[in-house]
Amino acid sequence: MTRAAVVYARVSSQDQEREGFSIPAQLDLLRSYAAGRQFKIAEEFVDVETAKQAGRSAFGQMVAFARKHRGRLIVLVEKTDRLYRNLRDY
Repeated sequence: MTRAAVVYARVSSQDQEREGFSIPAQLDLLRSYAAGRQFKIAEEFVDVETAKQAGRSAFGQMVAFARKHRGRLIVLVEKTDRLYRNLRDY
């Protein structure tokens, strides 16, 4: 049985992107992980902004997408701190 997943990649800054946490590297890792577990990627969401404050655009889009598919999606991230860094997002 194939399970649906969404991928979320984020870097806080251009500096972080240069330090090896690049969006392409995160996406490659997460796509490979999904393929190895036979997850079908329904959507990919990318933000290049800090998570210290709420309001990231792609994060909000991902949450809205997940709500529409409640209970039927797996959310894939490289590290949990890619998802949340403030209480509102948590």
